[in-house]
Amino acid sequence: MYSRGHRQFYIEELAQLREGTFVIPHNWIIRHGELHADCSEAFFTPEGWIISSTTSSIAASDFESNYEDLIVRMGDASIPWKDPTTVQEMPNPLRALAQGDDLYIVMMPVWADDVSGNKSKQYNKHINLYMVNSCLPGQLLQQEYFIRFVSTSPHATSPEQFSALRDQVRDTEINPVCCFNAHTKRHCRFILRVPALPADNPQQSEEASHIGGNGNMGCRKCYAGGSHDNTESDEGYHDLHYEGVFRSAQGIREELEKQIRQAMHGVEKMVTEMQTATGIKDKVAQHWIEQLLAKAKEMKHAEPGRSLESVVEELQKWFDEQPGDKINPLLDIAGLDPSQDTPVEILHTILLGIIKYIWHMLHTSMSDAQRDLFAVRLQATDIDGLTVPPIRAAYMMQYRNNLIGKHFKTLMQTMAFHVHDIVTPAQFNLVKAAGALGALLWVHEIENMDEYLKDLETLIGNVLDAFGDVEPSKILIKVKLHLLPHLISDIRRFGPAIRNSTEVFECYNAIFRLCSIYSNHQAPSRDIAIKFSGMDRLKHLISGGYYWSNSSQRWMQAGKSVLGLLHSEPVIQRHLGWVTPVKITPGLIRIKSKKKAVPVEWRTTKASSHFSGLDSECPLSTSLWRHGISVTAQNGDRCRIGSWVIYNNEAGVSGIGRIAELLVHEAESSLGSLLVALEVFILGDARHPDFDCPVLRRAGPSDGNECVVVDTKSVQFIISVQHDCRLIGCQASLLQPQLQERQVTERTSRALSHADDDHFVINTFGLHNAILVRKFLPRSLTAPKPLYMDRRSHHFEIASTLRTTQAAKRAQTQEKRKATLALNKARKDAAEVAARRTMLPEADQDDELELILEEEESNKDDEIQPQRNRKRPRKL
Repeated sequence: MYSRGHRQFYIEELAQLREGTFVIPHNWIIRHGELHADCSEAFFTPEGWIISSTTSSIAASDFESNYEDLIVRMGDASIPWKDPTTVQEMPNPLRALAQGDDLYIVMMPVWADDVSGNKSKQYNKHINLYMVNSCLPGQLLQQEYFIRFVSTSPHATSPEQFSALRDQVRDTEINPVCCFNAHTKRHCRFILRVPALPADNPQQSEEASHIGGNGNMGCRKCYAGGSHDNTESDEGYHDLHYEGVFRSAQGIREELEKQIRQAMHGVEKMVTEMQTATGIKDKVAQHWIEQLLAKAKEMKHAEPGRSLESVVEELQKWFDEQPGDKINPLLDIAGLDPSQDTPVEILHTILLGIIKYIWHMLHTSMSDAQRDLFAVRLQATDIDGLTVPPIRAAYMMQYRNNLIGKHFKTLMQTMAFHVHDIVTPAQFNLVKAAGALGALLWVHEIENMDEYLKDLETLIGNVLDAFGDVEPSKILIKVKLHLLPHLISDIRRFGPAIRNSTEVFECYNAIFRLCSIYSNHQAPSRDIAIKFSGMDRLKHLISGGYYWSNSSQRWMQAGKSVLGLLHSEPVIQRHLGWVTPVKITPGLIRIKSKKKAVPVEWRTTKASSHFSGLDSECPLSTSLWRHGISVTAQNGDRCRIGSWVIYNNEAGVSGIGRIAELLVHEAESSLGSLLVALEVFILGDARHPDFDCPVLRRAGPSDGNECVVVDTKSVQFIISVQHDCRLIGCQASLLQPQLQERQVTERTSRALSHADDDHFVINTFGLHNAILVRKFLPRSLTAPKPLYMDRRSHHFEIASTLRTTQAAKRAQTQEKRKATLALNKARKDAAEVAARRTMLPEADQDDELELILEEEESNKDDEIQPQRNRKRPRKL
């Protein structure tokens, strides 16, 4: 619905434009910042109204009359259509539910997971449900302020809590919730929808009634997988690198009904085989399946001659009479398909999945000397332009098996520049492929969806193929690898992958723990819910929300002083998770205090020797200037001395430079008196042969200006650049003193010594400004290249080798299993002998020992006798 004034325009209703054309809007969508509708044109003919088969995008501001206006004007109760079967019901049934009010659809993704209610290491399991309003802009969804608590319980499982949520969502479809619109100052109503279920992979499998990632059919979104005979075949292994046949809510429901029906036969093996073959196993249905199996077995045992049909009929009648949900309640929410609406989550799938696997492969294959060298290189990383916390390389290497998400995010962006000469070529390709994929996934806006998804498909294929070169069996045992191709359809459906990231929900768990530890734990879920309701009530009031006053019988709002708290009190902002929008002043330079910075004359600055303006514009040589600390770029980035930036010169041509000096005129305070001196670097025509990234070299006399002085407003945005240590051959030969408690000690540590300051590489693996960097650079320097052009043949080649290695592994596992069984049997026999000896009197123990010794001697004789009777081979 689109509302303008007191007119509501619903989809699938006839409307008229300002120019007089009749159209039927099919959806409402924002394009280029303005609301549009995809419409089909309607025509009147003597036989009746007809609808055009083509659609066009029309701005919402062009709509004039809605359906009700047209009905009044025509004087008929309905519009005569030539073929009524091609037209949906008019008026839209939602119009009657709205009762004349504006009707909104609130999209409400629901997150669920098990969370500890303790701050200590002692686990206190709670199942939590949170939600957000995904109709809000994406940048707001990453703030804790907009997270809403739904429910929690140390006893009720997530399906049980989803059952109550389903009932509430269903109720809004019949009785939309009435509230007050703070913007229009009118009554409105809203209906709840659950468009997605963000969570980690095990939780999403549970929500999709899936058996889990360790099953033969390990993907919750498609039917990829199977037995090892299938997955290790040429076609089966190749299919794992792509999306399979999609699952659906209807297909899951039908399969669960078959499993329940099969359970009434009393044969557990048949149900298990069905679950293994399809990968569908539902927690709610499993509860009933176990009861039906037990009852069927009991009935068969009680009446052996009873027919199977009568047993099934009686169990079906009993099953239908039982109250409560019989299968996953999420399958009953309108518009929700748990198999497809569980988007791939990049925190657990990429950082805690792909990057974690790569990191483990690398550090386990390194020697101690190689680990030390990698740590030295990693510590030398220039993190300016990366928005990552300061790197503690020694810590990361010391606790290499216990890293968390922020460490993997840092490694993903920087690792490719530091592993050369340490890892194998196949591993190096894998590191580069993962870094390139991560940079493209962590984008918040997509302008060209087709080009973006095409690049993403290539990068995902490179990651999977590189994994196949390093460890071909990884995709068989780690479902997160197979989930990567599903990112393409998820992004086309839900938008940028970062919108479905669960990092903000994981952070919100800290708020939950604070509510939990202050409960007396007699009714923990009730106490926690009361605390959260009070917090949400406070958010509603200070955000300007309205509430119904029973005393005055009207909608009321908090006073101005209360409304100003959120904007004026930083303490309240921090406690509620509100992030104040930062006011950006592009070109503004931050300077040191007057006590720390002494004004200098223009002639002593670096900029004075490179100023290229007119003589009349050149500052006086004796004019005083102050050195700046940082400058604000056009996109809001804070750029410091030494930062690499994209700038526009006086002619409007963009270039790449490194900030050498920031100057503020002492006497003037306008932005025109702010200058920045930049060291100019030239972008190479080809990519780096090893890193596959664009290269930079310092501008020389033949290139024109080696340094330029521009207005600070010319600085566009910051980029990440790393020194080309691979080309120059930088060595870890520098010794520097270690700092402890901010004090210099006599202990030293190795550091990387850069051999020159002229050759650099643009870090296209960085997440910050990744889209802006790709817009600036030529397409030839950023377009991803397939690792293998003929992926099918490559997969067949790997599969042939994989079958041999996997068969050997299974044989080795079988031998180990036999040895373990034999060892366990020997230990059990020894324990039984020891137990018999403790139960006998002392004299009898000696007799028992003699019998055991005699039995052992007899066994030895039986083994030796055949060897004595064996004929010796004759000599030829």
